[in-house]
Amino acid sequence: MVFLHSYTILRLARCKTSEVTNFIFRNISTSSKLTLCSSIDNLKDKAPNKIPNDCRFAENITSNGKSYVRGLTSDISEKNNEDNKYDAHNVNLLDTHKHKLTDALEDIDEKLSGPLDPCNEDLSHIGPHITATYNLAKFADNSYTLQQLVKLGVELYKLESDRDVTEMLLTLDFEKDIKPYIQFLHDCGVMPERLGYFITRNPKIFKENMDDLHTRIRYLRAHKFSPDMIKSIVNKHPPWLSFKTKIIDYRLGHFQNAYKLSGEQVRHLTVTCPKLITYDMNRIRNSSFAVKEEMGFNLIEAQLILLQTPRVWIRAKVEVVKTFDYAHNKMKLSHKTIAVQPIILLCRQHRLQRRHEFLVHLQKDQYDPLKPLYVSPKVLVTGTDVDFCNNVAKCSIDTYNLFLKSF
Repeated sequence: MVFLHSYTILRLARCKTSEVTNFIFRNISTSSKLTLCSSIDNLKDKAPNKIPNDCRFAENITSNGKSYVRGLTSDISEKNNEDNKYDAHNVNLLDTHKHKLTDALEDIDEKLSGPLDPCNEDLSHIGPHITATYNLAKFADNSYTLQQLVKLGVELYKLESDRDVTEMLLTLDFEKDIKPYIQFLHDCGVMPERLGYFITRNPKIFKENMDDLHTRIRYLRAHKFSPDMIKSIVNKHPPWLSFKTKIIDYRLGHFQNAYKLSGEQVRHLTVTCPKLITYDMNRIRNSSFAVKEEMGFNLIEAQLILLQTPRVWIRAKVEVVKTFDYAHNKMKLSHKTIAVQPIILLCRQHRLQRRHEFLVHLQKDQYDPLKPLYVSPKVLVTGTDVDFCNNVAKCSIDTYNLFLKSF
């Protein structure tokens, strides 16, 4: 029987506590003294996870398994008593500190002001937490950065629709994060009165690395752009500085190869319309197809249109085609005439039709430069209705307005 108890203990020594308990209840009768091991359940929170050294090897276990179980039970009881003493000690300490804290608060002899008592202290800095908002107005009183941007002329109401920009502006420090960029823009030729316009059009410049910005300026200088050209580009099109050098180089190369432009012509195109260089390439390709294929301009004529009126590639292709169709088929203007004065392609088709029909009514629709009473297509589409009546139709504006009522 002693051998059986020892063998059981040997098997249990390498098992987990829960497995030991289950094994005893399954295999030992309730009358056996080994049922004392049921107290092992109390070890789940109190006993350490490591197995005692005297239980790890068989040779350390005594031949009397009953005495070993009793020793283990007594160790558990002592451990529980120590924990209970420690917990009770902690409770007493907490109670003592609580009483001391209460006494300290009662000893404070200070009379608080009443709600109707006069207050001479400045409490303007005290206010509720800023709640959710849809604009920057709530932050204006407490944000030094926003106040300085307003002084520069930045139109913050135009930036509120972009959440990323709004959060960026609220996290920037004006002295550390914005001033260096303002100095850089001033060095590039942006006048102080134009800083507000620039930041409104390109607020994300504050996210750009300063070294990258200097590299983009050096790229233009390396391609023979003069300081005045760079100044014109930056002032006309603020987002230019946010485009990487590789993208700018690819765009300039595209126009140079597609329309056989020289270096000087590329620089002229860039200064005239820098927005075209950074425009959506898919729309540029569609406009190029419309100019060459749908309208039928040859390479030389397309080159003239590009250098004189590059905004033809930015305007909606459908509108350009409609205007060209009316000018070429109704007004009988040749491709050469339109290429020489391509500004007519930027005019709305409805406006061009009204003015042309009025000249037809007056019998002054003469667009041949070799004949007398020549009417320039450029003069026809530029200026207000008053200018058109005084310079082209040679009549009063009232006459033109009466004609429009019957048009």
